[in-house]
Amino acid sequence: MSRAVRLMELADRLRSADTTTVGTLAHDLGVSARTVLRDLATLRERGMPISGEVGPGGGVRLEGSRGVTAVHLGVAEIVTLWLAAQLARAGSELPWSSSASRALTKLLASLPKPRAAQLRALSRRVFVGPMASEAVRTSAGPPPAELLRIFEEAFSAGLGLRFAYRDREGKVTARRVEPHGLLVQSPVWYVLARDLEKGEPRMFRMDRIRAPAKLEGHAFRPDRAVLDALVGDMPGFSPLAT
Repeated sequence: MSRAVRLMELADRLRSADTTTVGTLAHDLGVSARTVLRDLATLRERGMPISGEVGPGGGVRLEGSRGVTAVHLGVAEIVTLWLAAQLARAGSELPWSSSASRALTKLLASLPKPRAAQLRALSRRVFVGPMASEAVRTSAGPPPAELLRIFEEAFSAGLGLRFAYRDREGKVTARRVEPHGLLVQSPVWYVLARDLEKGEPRMFRMDRIRAPAKLEGHAFRPDRAVLDALVGDMPGFSPLAT
């Protein structure tokens, strides 16, 4: 992330914690302790009342009021909140779940038009449906740890994916796909894709994917026809945004 974004993230973390450490901040931000110390000095110069022990590993805290006048959320962060609210309502009605949906609608309305359009375009490719069947829940395992990050990057940037895929009979094949959409049946999710070898829409269950990687040289534009072919006739499924 850029230094400006990192400084905002650091300020938000200080506001959200009573006391933290330089080591924890460095780990969470993915930078060195020395970088955190420099950034803390910058925030102090800008007027933030930061106090605590000096040096790597020292405890730091924000003194006084922790009120936030503005919250800076990226499109991916808003989609995460939106998806969490939708999943809560899809599984069962929980306290405040309807309020969460209303709050996120207000948040969308408050965004600048270009970012709101970007958010809606991304959300229209994410479908949430009923909870997975007991048979699927019983047989499903966790996705590979690296898949979430790689899928998010490829899905958002419009890049192809390659991976090894094990079908229901246990046969493993190499796949090259365009990830046009995401279908969620908690706790399982599926990649809605165009298979580049077959040229046809295909659905891939996340826990059957292994060794995922981005196809850096293959860019694509999201194609609604792929999504319609895979989920258009499925009852109970709807995109996050319409």
